[in-house]
Amino acid sequence: MLGEFGLLPFLKGWEYKLHIAERTNVIRGADPIEARSISETGWLLQLIELTTDAYGKVIVDYQGASLETQTFELYPETYKVFGAFAQDPAGWIQRYSRPNSYSTAGIYVVAGTTSGWQGGPLPFVPTVTIKLELPADSTQDSAYIAGALFVIAITDKKAFIGSLRRVLDPTSSLKIDPALLATGSAVLKQLGEES
Repeated sequence: MLGEFGLLPFLKGWEYKLHIAERTNVIRGADPIEARSISETGWLLQLIELTTDAYGKVIVDYQGASLETQTFELYPETYKVFGAFAQDPAGWIQRYSRPNSYSTAGIYVVAGTTSGWQGGPLPFVPTVTIKLELPADSTQDSAYIAGALFVIAITDKKAFIGSLRRVLDPTSSLKIDPALLATGSAVLKQLGEES
């Protein structure tokens, strides 16, 4: 039996992508830095953070089909509070090295939301933003923060929809309603209507 992405090897118009956002000098207490903007449609597989501060934060804003923005925040200290030190699909701390308990400085690696919660990737549409922030809770003036977003991106919507139709039904029409190619709300046409 094929899983939820078992057909992907037979489809066209998609690719794995890694989007990295990093800054070497994120200032404590400043507004979040918009470090990366991504104009793609696809599925979020994993978000990984590397930072030199326990409160160094990666913020990902992503949208669903109705363009409602959802926000996912990732920072080491919150995963420590939850006791997330064992591998789990909802995320975990891979490294938490804080040599001085009176300082937030250290080396931290957090694997957040690996394939969404409990293995279900999070679908998204444009635009996704990756922001970096060092909250006032930090004891440092600045920190290094990097976020890596690993996704399955639809690179050619027409090829993706067409190949999906052909795999599911070899006799299906390859005519694509323009509403399927639009981002956000769009009205699908009735069968037989002209485009």
